[in-house]
Amino acid sequence: MSVATVEPKNGQQTAISAPLWYRSLRSLLFRMDPEEAHTLAIKLAPLAAGLAGGPFEDDCLATSVAGIKFANPVGLAAGFDKNGRLTGCLASFGFGFAEVGSITGQSSAGNPKPRLFRLVEDEAVINRLGLNGEGADVVARRLAAANFSLPVAVNIAKTNHPSIKGEKGIADMLHSFECIKDLPLAFITLNASCPNTHEGIMQETEELDQILAGVQKLNSRNLPVLLKLSPDSTPELLETFVASACKYGIKGYVLGNTTTTRGGLSTKAESVQSMGNGGLSGRPLKAKALDLVKRVYQIKQHDQDIIGCGGIASGFDAYEFIASGARAVELYTGLIYGGPDLPLRINRELSSILKKNKQTIATAIGTAGKSA
Repeated sequence: MSVATVEPKNGQQTAISAPLWYRSLRSLLFRMDPEEAHTLAIKLAPLAAGLAGGPFEDDCLATSVAGIKFANPVGLAAGFDKNGRLTGCLASFGFGFAEVGSITGQSSAGNPKPRLFRLVEDEAVINRLGLNGEGADVVARRLAAANFSLPVAVNIAKTNHPSIKGEKGIADMLHSFECIKDLPLAFITLNASCPNTHEGIMQETEELDQILAGVQKLNSRNLPVLLKLSPDSTPELLETFVASACKYGIKGYVLGNTTTTRGGLSTKAESVQSMGNGGLSGRPLKAKALDLVKRVYQIKQHDQDIIGCGGIASGFDAYEFIASGARAVELYTGLIYGGPDLPLRINRELSSILKKNKQTIATAIGTAGKSA
């Protein structure tokens, strides 16, 4: 069945739905500084978990990535739980898996504040946090002592400091991998796509090859490793990165990250300009992220899997990504506008779409534009 058969009636991307109680709370949260609101959400999440209504399971939603089984395909993207504090409660919100991080080899305060901005009219966010976090050693110790309520992955990026580049940058990422490689993780993601660091998207393919070779050498447990790629990647860069991923046994891709582009926004141009540089996420990112999934699906190896990420805030969004080639999806910005029960609602909507189409996740993958 074509994706178009379950498209919203007006053919346009609709506003993110949110329950009345959260719309009322959101009006209060949006009076706070965005970063302070995020810190509050991290603190309150374990307390709210008991009221959340999850976990969520449905036979048609069962999926797997790199051989790891998930009860449902809706995951929490890296960036929300940077320091691994929420692994014990995330299943209660309806998530099927989660990525912790990005973690870096060294602790970092990130970029100067303010560095996080809401574009409310676009249901989007611009961030230039700069990979702030407690560092790989601290996060690894926390995860080693934690209870996991769902499959947990860790996203690794290079410490954001101008002195950490070249061989030091490679060593930095390999140190992070060594810290977490023996933990009971679902997979590890290597981030080659962050726009909020001194280097931006990792353009040096030789450096990426050295990181992948080093990870392969250290990975004695054969822990699945995925590569996170940018929606701003050129076709040539994508082909190069995918070739490297295939060469070094990478099991799949997280597609993608934020974008540095600013086209098609409803927010006034002068307001966007005043926010400065950084990565744009949320509803305007969806088209680019979906295109990235389609492009990589065409050139990846058959046994490599895709996780779609970018602008996902409904069951229809999730279905589009799956029909375009993803086995699972991740969200973050959608939670800001849709509320903490958004994963549950996405799963219910996605289940309804699949049942209407007489599909499961497995049979829906890559079916965009095809007949049932």
